[in-house]
Amino acid sequence: MKEKNKKILKEILIFGLFVFPTVAFVMFSTDIPFLMNLYYSVFDWNGVSRDMKFVGFQNFVNIFKNDSLFWKSAAFTLKFSIFYVIIVNILSFVVAFVMSKESKSSSVGRAFYYVPYIISLTAISLIWKFILGPGFESLYKMTGWEVFNWSWLGTGKLAFYVIVIMTVWQNLGFYMVNYIAGIVAVPKELIEAAKIDGAKKFQVMRKITIPLIMPAISICMLTSLTFAFKLFDVIMVFTKGGPANSTISVAYNIYKEAFVNNRYGMATAKSLVFVVFVLIVTVIQIKVTKGKEVEA
Repeated sequence: MKEKNKKILKEILIFGLFVFPTVAFVMFSTDIPFLMNLYYSVFDWNGVSRDMKFVGFQNFVNIFKNDSLFWKSAAFTLKFSIFYVIIVNILSFVVAFVMSKESKSSSVGRAFYYVPYIISLTAISLIWKFILGPGFESLYKMTGWEVFNWSWLGTGKLAFYVIVIMTVWQNLGFYMVNYIAGIVAVPKELIEAAKIDGAKKFQVMRKITIPLIMPAISICMLTSLTFAFKLFDVIMVFTKGGPANSTISVAYNIYKEAFVNNRYGMATAKSLVFVVFVLIVTVIQIKVTKGKEVEA
């Protein structure tokens, strides 16, 4: 009995030895900062001074009653998320379906689509900003085409579409790889049997391919949704929330509140409201996609 207890204790110690570093890292990187956010959200504090005025839930009241800019940023983030998630997943699935066939051209095509993803989004944003600025100005002088003279980052609607197009282009390769992995894993026997029964390509895709790659779809939907909600660096480099705060995301709004307006308590309160919203949307998305996986 003693030997058995010693063995169990040894296994627990070994397990703890391997798990503890991960648990400690998660605690210090996520759990403790989250608890600190909860604490700071009930104070009026500039993030530097030792004087912290306790205001209770007043920061949250001000967010819901008096902070129209926060809700404007929330509307932009939600709109961007809808456009981005739908477009990037549809395009990446179509590209993956075409590139899933084994050939030299497919290998080159996959690399072509994946390369932008491995480049820093900040660097990509700077390149696009240069193209849309001095680059388009030179093209307008050369061609006289009015499209190159449009204020792509100076108009709210155009800036929004530029941000969507650029982020979709940059991340397309990542989702493509995930979809290819799912498509390749679909049993060829099922597809061949469906074709013998007279099913057309679209029917095979709708009835066999898509249901069987729902796990890949779930992952891509979740990661694309997370990216869209966290949109910050593109806004920081591209527009800084302009023109007239028409492209300000929630993440950038929280950043400005904390480090520009020096209202750290309000910024932490906004971040908590945003976390709750993201959590609700994420749970709904997971339940919907997981339900489809069960049906498949």
